[in-house]
Amino acid sequence: MRKGIFALIVIILLVGGTHFIRRDGGSTASREFSTERGVIQVRGLVERPYSITYDGLASLPSRNVTVVLYCVDSPNRPRKNGTWTGVPLRVLLERAGIRGDAYKVALYASDGYTTDLYLATVMKDEDIIVAYALNGEPITPRLVVPGRWGYKWIKYITAIEPVGYDFKGTWESAGYPDDAIIPDESTPGR
Repeated sequence: MRKGIFALIVIILLVGGTHFIRRDGGSTASREFSTERGVIQVRGLVERPYSITYDGLASLPSRNVTVVLYCVDSPNRPRKNGTWTGVPLRVLLERAGIRGDAYKVALYASDGYTTDLYLATVMKDEDIIVAYALNGEPITPRLVVPGRWGYKWIKYITAIEPVGYDFKGTWESAGYPDDAIIPDESTPGR
C-alpha cells in the first residue's frame, strides 16, 4: 500500500511539476501558439500562414552546416559540435510570403522559451537553419545560428512569427545582447 501511494506521489510530481517549473518565469506566451507536439506554425506578418510537422521539414530543401554551439555560461566549452542538417529559416519564411512591415522574427518553444532574430539577418544568411539532424542522427528540431551564442539556438520550436516591432526573447529581454554575436569563434571565452 505504501509503495503504491509513494509511486502515485512520484508520478504526480514528475508530471505536474513540469507545469510549474518553467524557464520563462511563468509566461504563457508560447501557449498562444501550437500546443501540438511536433508541429511548427509559421504565422504573424505573412501572406500564407501554415503549419509543418517536424517530420515534414525533411521534405523541404535542406543544407548541411558544420558549426559549434557555445553557451555564454561556459564559453570555453563547446556544447554541441558537428554537422547540422536542416531547412534554412529563410525558406520557411519565404514559403509563407513575408509581409513588407515585418522587422524581426520571433520564435517560440513548447517549454515557454522565446528568442528572436532580425529579419534582415535571417534573409541574407542561409546557414541559419531549423535543424532536424546532427551528424546524421535525428534530433528534435532546433534553430542553428552560426556565430551566435546558444541562447539563439532555440529548440522545441512551436511557432515562427515575423513581427513588426522590436520583439525581445527570454534572455534578450533580461539584458543579453540582441545580436548574440560571438566576437571570436576560435576562442569564444576570451
